[in-house]
Amino acid sequence: MSEKNADQIAFWNSSHGIAWARNTDIIDVMFSDITEAIASAAAINVGDHVLDLGCGSGGTMLAVANRVGAAGSVTAIDVSNSMIDRAEERCRAKNLKNVTCIRGDAASYPFSDASFNKLISRLGAMFFDDPAVAFTRLRQTLKPSGRVALGVWREPRENHWAMEPVAAAKKYLNMPPRPGPEEPGPFSFAKPDRVRNILAGAGWRDIELSPLNFVIPHGRSITEALIFVMRMGPLAGPLSEASGENRVKAIDAIKQVLKNNTGDDGIVRMAGACWIVTARAD
Repeated sequence: MSEKNADQIAFWNSSHGIAWARNTDIIDVMFSDITEAIASAAAINVGDHVLDLGCGSGGTMLAVANRVGAAGSVTAIDVSNSMIDRAEERCRAKNLKNVTCIRGDAASYPFSDASFNKLISRLGAMFFDDPAVAFTRLRQTLKPSGRVALGVWREPRENHWAMEPVAAAKKYLNMPPRPGPEEPGPFSFAKPDRVRNILAGAGWRDIELSPLNFVIPHGRSITEALIFVMRMGPLAGPLSEASGENRVKAIDAIKQVLKNNTGDDGIVRMAGACWIVTARAD
């Protein structure tokens, strides 16, 4: 993200970012398949020096830190103060010495050139105002032939975890306009041609997009599923502004969707669809 991307920086430092930080465990359960796919696609090995872009509260950071070992390092960066605070707290709890957490803008932070040999991101690459500029700068931080692996959402219609609750509740809520397909937002990297053009224009090579189809467990109970939908998902903002009968009806509609997707073990599961994007620096 660049400084002109003030809206995204403000958003992730609002109550939304605080909610993500407070509910880290739910997020890590939900997106564990993406974490594993990214680490595998990046071929993380002992001794690697990894940049974790948009690290959030550190779920991917922790998984990679175990893989690179004491000989390697992980540098995790995010614009959200609340989530970086949580990531640092988790590092201290595990006494990790090979992790550095940075509060900052990855597109403008003064990393030294050729500092890393791997760049990863779990759902943190889609929020740049000018992704071509950002990924040009990020490429410079990698050593020659350094590898990038990004997890990004595919089209909304393929992501039932987001769209089913929205479809059920939106008639009771004041929904904001959906971002355009090239505006910063969760689905801005959904179109493969756009992703290829951005990365190729920024000097990356060997660009590939592999589909990841998976079922997202919304935490460990229907209660945790409701927490995600109400506080962190795309309905969090509209629900926070709703009141009275409309709010009650919206929540009831959401609860019915969650109930319809609850297994015998009490866990809510809905379909998710990502691209795992890989490329190499020149």
